[in-house]
Amino acid sequence: MELHIPTIVFEIINFLALTALLYYVLFRRVLRRVRARAEEKKRLMEQLEAERAEAEEIRVELESRLEHADQEIAELVSEARDRLNAEHKKIMQGARKEANRILSEARSEAEQLKQKAMRDFEGQILDTVFELSQDVVQRITPKETHDYLVDKINERIWDMGADEMEVVETIRRSLGDRSPTAVVETAHKLSPKQQQQLMRTLSALIDRDVNLEIQKNPDLIAGLKVIVGDTVIDNSVTAQLQSIRGETENSFQSRAPHA
Repeated sequence: MELHIPTIVFEIINFLALTALLYYVLFRRVLRRVRARAEEKKRLMEQLEAERAEAEEIRVELESRLEHADQEIAELVSEARDRLNAEHKKIMQGARKEANRILSEARSEAEQLKQKAMRDFEGQILDTVFELSQDVVQRITPKETHDYLVDKINERIWDMGADEMEVVETIRRSLGDRSPTAVVETAHKLSPKQQQQLMRTLSALIDRDVNLEIQKNPDLIAGLKVIVGDTVIDNSVTAQLQSIRGETENSFQSRAPHA
């Protein structure tokens, strides 16, 4: 077989030209794409690695937080319990204080009611004793006691003129320019002598003639009650009983315990 050198050289040239053409026209584009894809793959791998590292950091952080979660929860629960206990203690202290205040007020009110009930009861006892005493004294008091008290009221009026001039001046001023009239309440009828003696005594007291307006009042039991001007002179048995009743009531009140 005879080789044709020019043909072979031409074929070689054609092959090289075709190869060069393919390299520049096709292979370089493919190579650029392969390189681009390799770079993209590298970039994606780097990004994936970075994300994996970030995920690992997050995982480690979550594990660390989970490890401390129980402790944090326990601390939060303990703190909440302490706050609740403090609030409960505060509320209980306020409730106890309010309960003590209410109880104290209730005790004070109960003591006041007790004292009032005792005073009312004592008053009822005194009223009953006074009425019984008045009835008994009225039955047993003789007429001589009345006459004795009439004499004593004359002495009392004379003593006022000597020892109680301020009272006398008050009586005189209260009468003014009026015609002096003395209202005399008597337990028993006064004799003319007793009326004249009382009129002379009162006239001397106010330094003017005095008229008597005599009224019978059996409730006085014995003695007189004289009203002259704005002054009342009571020397009856009933007045003395009322004085004893008042002293007894004051004695009861002074001995009563205070709230």
